Order: sequence, then structure tokens, then C-alpha cells
Amino acid sequence: MKRRAFWTAVIAGGILLGCAALVLQQNEEEARMQTLSPAAARLMATARDIVAVGPAAQGQPSKREVEALILERLGRGDAWVRRLPFEVRLESMDTSWKLVNLMASFRKEAKHRVLIGAHWDIRPWADEDPDPAKRALPFEGANDGVSGVAVLLEISRALSQDPPPEGVGVDLVFFDGEEGPKHHLGDHFLGSKELAERWFTTGVSVPTAGVIVDMVGRRGTKIPREPTSQQGAPEVVDAIFQLARERGATAFVDRTGPQILDDHIAFLARGVPVALLIDIEDPNWHTHEDTLDKLDPEVMAQVADVVLAWIRRQQP
Repeated sequence: MKRRAFWTAVIAGGILLGCAALVLQQNEEEARMQTLSPAAARLMATARDIVAVGPAAQGQPSKREVEALILERLGRGDAWVRRLPFEVRLESMDTSWKLVNLMASFRKEAKHRVLIGAHWDIRPWADEDPDPAKRALPFEGANDGVSGVAVLLEISRALSQDPPPEGVGVDLVFFDGEEGPKHHLGDHFLGSKELAERWFTTGVSVPTAGVIVDMVGRRGTKIPREPTSQQGAPEVVDAIFQLARERGATAFVDRTGPQILDDHIAFLARGVPVALLIDIEDPNWHTHEDTLDKLDPEVMAQVADVVLAWIRRQQP
């Protein structure tokens, strides 16, 4: 009986310590949130809500729940929101994926339009994880996926409160199928390839320019000039980095970075100048360490602010 009482006390003490640690963690998080700018606090809350639903990874039930969350948030504003489903055959896996791009358009009648895009899917496999046992499992994708979605939802909120300039249309596009099987690049960027080829299905005019955001939320993010963007969309890149300087956005570094294949490529191939904003140098890329606690909401706020400023300087 004494032994049982002893272990009961030990277990109870452990529970109390665990509860105390959880309360301390929650208090620290609340204190941190109070120091954030309003935009950063909103962005962090959005990222937390998305991560709480589960990964938007192909084959996971949580992907549909993330889609519903995005559509619900977009539906709060004044945009014309729609789902654009499609199906793609992946030859490398001998299977088909049913995917859906999500789109929110402001001033849908405008002929002069800009595209702001991000991929909303999360890679189905953490195939860069140091633990081989975890490589076949999905992960949070807080930076690689969620951060871009949060930025677009913040831009949607801002444009609903203060519309784009008269005569300027904005299309926020959440691409599906950006993350495909490793070493099979033909099975990546599926949503942007689909939309670039079949833009006529969107109900709006082809964009005159655009910006893609990807992996823009990690602490220590430094976004350089992406070479393919600089070559194919120099005016967009120059304008973005000029605005970053003007607005003191330290997450941008005005130097040339590595060349990246991403959702901008399909549009550049069709002569639409679309630039990519990305910091690929994330040590947690495609691992189970790409988690919410690694995000810096002020970085996301800087990216949203610069892209929104670029939108507001557009002229028809």
C-alpha cells in the first residue's frame, strides 16, 4: 500500500509539473503575441489555425479541412472566390491526383490584373528528414506552405478593407500540387501549370504581372533576388526590392540568390512576368522540424506589406 501511495504521488507530481510547464508555455506565447504588430499577430494566428487543422498533404483527410478554412477566410471579404478542380496523371507514381486551385479575385471586371500566388498544399513526405523512419510521413509545413497561405489571406483581408486602385484587378491564387515526388520535376508545380495553360477557365483576364510567395515565414528569413525571376520579370523584381528598401523590410536582401524552380516558371514560359519571393535556405526544409515555433510573424508581415504596396502602386 505504501509503495502504491508512493507511485501515486510521483505520478500526480509529474502531472502537476506537466500542467505547470504547459501553463508557462502558454503564458510565454501570450506575452510574445502582445509584442507583435497587429498584422504580425493576425498572421501568426492564421498560421496557428491552419497548422491546428493538420497538414494539407495529398491523401490526408486534413487537406480538405485546410481547403475549407481557406475558403471560409476568403469568403469573409469582398473577393469573387471559387474552386478550380483538376486531375493530373503522375507518371512517376503511376497514379492520378485530384487537385484544386483556389482563387479570389478583386475587381474581376478589370483588364489590367496582377497575380499573387502561393501553394497551399504540403509535401506528403518528409523525405529530407534525418530520421529514415519519418521520411514517408507528412509534416506541418509551417514555413513551406502555411506561411505563404497566411500572407495571401492577410492580403485578402487588406484588399477587402481598402480595394485595389481603380482599374486594377488582383487575383490571389492558392496553387495545389506544388509538391510532387522527389527527383521527378515533371510531377511538381501541377497547379500553376494547369492554371497558366487554362487561365481562360478563371473568368478573368490574363495577368499582366505577378508575384509568388513561398517559404517566407522562418525566423532569420533573407529573401534574395531569384535569378529566373530577375531575367523574366526584372521590372517586378526591381520594384519589389525598391519597396522593401523604402519600407525597411529587412527580410529582403538585395543580392542574387540561388535559381529556384517554383510556381512562377509556368507563367514566365508564357511571357507573363511573375517573380518568386523565397528563402530556400531553410535547414528544416521537408523535415518534421518545419514547425510553427520556427516562424517569425514579423517576417511574414514584412512580406505581406511589401507585396501589398506593390499592388497599390499598379496603374491600369
